[in-house]
Amino acid sequence: MKLRRDDFDHMFAQYREHLRTEIHRFCDCASVYRQISDRTKDHLAELNLAPAFFRTIEGALFTTIVLWADKLFDERGERGLFNFLTFVEYNREWLTTKELQRRRGYPDDHWMLQNRIPITLESIEEDRSKIRSLSALKSIRIRRDKFHGHFDKDYFFDRARLQNEAPIRWQELDDAAEVMGNVINDYSVDFDGNMFSWKTMNVADLGVLLQAAAGRRR
Repeated sequence: MKLRRDDFDHMFAQYREHLRTEIHRFCDCASVYRQISDRTKDHLAELNLAPAFFRTIEGALFTTIVLWADKLFDERGERGLFNFLTFVEYNREWLTTKELQRRRGYPDDHWMLQNRIPITLESIEEDRSKIRSLSALKSIRIRRDKFHGHFDKDYFFDRARLQNEAPIRWQELDDAAEVMGNVINDYSVDFDGNMFSWKTMNVADLGVLLQAAAGRRR
């Protein structure tokens, strides 16, 4: 939907903030899920002090990863990255260098205004293609449709089938997170120059807890 300038400014800021929150949720869950998996190699004894807890956490994190990736990448979703790109497409006149200058009050010679690449239909379609080309999408959709969103009877009774038909690898999750972050950051910079970090805060927390547990066991 095409908006007036003031309405666009308000809507973009709101849309960006909500997507930023949900992308962080995906990134944080993927990071902690991987940490628990990696710690089985060097702190298995400590993890086994509370095995039911960590198995529950792993399961909950993985379900969140699948569902949030599916929501963020769903082409038919009412929100998510494809919807955001459509929003940008219809309102790209408000994401020009001139509009960036207006929002930030930059002088004409400010470095942020130099050599900026304009947003075009082609560049937006390139972002859509980057999402569609993610190798994890097929597995995420299978897992969402056949197990995490709905119980399909064939997959419900044959749990190994999911792993065989829809494996999800660490690099694929990293690639998905990178595309999510880049889509928001690229247009955010065009909007008001802001760029966000997607690193998990307090990423070492689990290691600290397991080190403490290891010390108490000695």
